[in-house]
Amino acid sequence: MDVLNQLFSTFKVAANIFHNGQYCGDWAINTSGTHYMNFHIVSHGSCYLSLPAGAAQTQKNVPIRLSQGDVVLFPNDSQHVISGQSDSKAITNSSASQNYRSGIHPSATGLVCGYFSHHHPLVSSITAHLPEAIIIKSQSLNGTPTGLHYLLEALLDESKQPGQASDLIMGRIAEAILAIIFRQHLPTDNGVLAATVHPKLGAVMSAIHGAPEKKWTIDLLAQQCFMSRAAFNELFKSVVQQSPMEYVTQWRLGLAYRMLADENVTTLHAALACGYENESSFSKAFKRVLGVSPGAVRAVSVQQ
Repeated sequence: MDVLNQLFSTFKVAANIFHNGQYCGDWAINTSGTHYMNFHIVSHGSCYLSLPAGAAQTQKNVPIRLSQGDVVLFPNDSQHVISGQSDSKAITNSSASQNYRSGIHPSATGLVCGYFSHHHPLVSSITAHLPEAIIIKSQSLNGTPTGLHYLLEALLDESKQPGQASDLIMGRIAEAILAIIFRQHLPTDNGVLAATVHPKLGAVMSAIHGAPEKKWTIDLLAQQCFMSRAAFNELFKSVVQQSPMEYVTQWRLGLAYRMLADENVTTLHAALACGYENESSFSKAFKRVLGVSPGAVRAVSVQQ
């Protein structure tokens, strides 16, 4: 299993669609503040994206035009404004959108808006290495459709014909889109992905991922790549930008979260499977890192 498969199998990332409608006239919205990765997809018409200076703009303070099928993702919940006009005077988030009961208005702009929620401690450390805003145009540069474009077409088709389970279907498609975006945009010079392909750290990452229950120490991890404790610790921090044991803890707890949420195992089972000697120490670490107790995660799993 490659690193992206490993990461996504433990992330528990869920796409939440909170808006699917169309805007008319002069309007402006800003959906930042969820503390998650949020996104917008233009389902029809066009609009303009304004970003803080130094973000993904080609020129400072110049709005970026988005057309039907374009996607913009904010990996770190960045401030932004999407408006119907490049020089919009509308008050942000003051305009109401319209649904599709009366059909698509030719002069309107349709937006599908949502965010990717998660409870995995590694997600934030990974998204920190992504651009402030990722813009995907509806047409590839050479005009040849890709798998991503077909996914976007499927999502847009579903967005214009809302019905039973429509939000669920759009959410699943959006998750696949996120996986492709990660694959295309994650850097290989630093971060988790860089460590997995590093000539020395790759063996360490494989060991951690393959045996989360092992009583890992800095010395044992350093032995995996035949380095001294000090040299290994420094190299790991410089590439992953966190300490080896911090990463081990986050990886373990991410696995435990998935087990508790998906497999309905006992807290003790998850603790032992992820390298903790007892339920008490595991529960304390789980609450400290994830902000929720193991029992609460299990309770939600049972209800579902």
